[in-house]
Amino acid sequence: MGTARNELELKQLTGLARNFIEKERIKSGKLSLFDNRYSQSEMAQIFSQFCILKVWDSATFDFFDHFYRFLGFDSLKNDCFRDLVIARIISPTSKAKTRDFLESKLNKRYSLSSLYRCMEKSYRLGYQNVLEDKVMAFAQSGSTISVLFFDVTTLYYESFDGDDFRKCGFSKDNKANQPQLIVTLTVTATGFPLQLRVFPGNKFEGHLMLPCIKTMIKDHRLKDFVVVADSAMVSKANMEELEENNLSYIVGARLGNLPRSLWEQVVSVPKIDGALKRFSFGNDRFLVVSYNRKRANKDRSDREKQIKRAAFVLRNPAVVGRRYKFLQKTNKEKWELNRTGIQKAERVEGLKGYLTNVAGLTDKEIVEKYGSLWQVEKSFRISKSDLKARPIFHTVREKIEAHLAIVFAGLAIVRLVEKTTNKSIQRALWLLDQIKEVVIEDTVNKEQISKYSEIQNQETKDLLEMAKLDWGT
Repeated sequence: MGTARNELELKQLTGLARNFIEKERIKSGKLSLFDNRYSQSEMAQIFSQFCILKVWDSATFDFFDHFYRFLGFDSLKNDCFRDLVIARIISPTSKAKTRDFLESKLNKRYSLSSLYRCMEKSYRLGYQNVLEDKVMAFAQSGSTISVLFFDVTTLYYESFDGDDFRKCGFSKDNKANQPQLIVTLTVTATGFPLQLRVFPGNKFEGHLMLPCIKTMIKDHRLKDFVVVADSAMVSKANMEELEENNLSYIVGARLGNLPRSLWEQVVSVPKIDGALKRFSFGNDRFLVVSYNRKRANKDRSDREKQIKRAAFVLRNPAVVGRRYKFLQKTNKEKWELNRTGIQKAERVEGLKGYLTNVAGLTDKEIVEKYGSLWQVEKSFRISKSDLKARPIFHTVREKIEAHLAIVFAGLAIVRLVEKTTNKSIQRALWLLDQIKEVVIEDTVNKEQISKYSEIQNQETKDLLEMAKLDWGT
């Protein structure tokens, strides 16, 4: 059309070009669905020969597929496994409903038996180990792993029949009468998952940390790192075994179990917000104790609630069906308030203990490192809530481990997306749900075209740019 030297000339040339294209279209006899020469009724008549066949969530799939490939999971060369992982993120449900979701929303057609065959293959070929190799390589790229956070949870069954693998045990889901599995998870300081293992439901969680950590050391040659875990992982045998393997650790300390002389020193820590004090624990171990005013208020509130419950039980002895914190038996039939326990709980309100063998860290650094333990708890929460890892419906061990491999891959992607986008996974899914791929068919000649809905939200455009989906921006 010509050459523009300024913004005004550019606009004029753009208008000329549009007019030229419009005239050429009319000359060739082609109709435009949005031709302003037609009235509304005429446009409706033109539209009547078209129908909307399908509406796909292609943009959402493409977005998570980008991160699946970014982590190197595509090296598995298994499209079915990839689709199960992404479906677990977008719409976590049973495998039967997942099959329907893949077909109706993502244009991926599988039979239910083919999904199960994929899971069996993933177990047979050790996909979990491959996934862990990939996430470890990603976590170590450009940085070293100096801290590992370890925790344990349970996944229950909607069933009362167990077997050699699915067993009843201590339930974190308050379903002690139902069979369950024990799942361990190890993450980095940012909550990025590195290892997931599953054990029979009656396994004692305190015996699981060291075998899992030693496996990671053997498989990935890790060194010079600190293991951080909560008080449930602590035992004298655990600490000795960690030290025998030259491993550094920071674990939560149960202040109520301290020797009397040390306990009296601990409760003397000044009740000043942020106060810290270090005590020798013997064998090159030491105990750091901190005081926090918010924690003290919560401890006080919890103590008062427990006292009220205990008082209610004393007035209504028929309701005694479980242990109450501040109740103790005077004989086989009578109960009374445990006033010694109440006084002891009051004296440790606001205090938190951290047991460690890492002498090179300051008290503040030890508290801060332990404080990041919420990252592994968040990863478990994402697995259970967003990825709906529980309840478990599979009964065969191969399918159970394959299901958890899918959850593990989904968790790695979710954590990477949250870190990259600085948005929660719920927010990212909501933004991506604004984009739909619409498939339109000409009812006369059966020609089909697909068109993505217009993106009006800048947040959504930013997400697509991160995933290098240029068509959306």
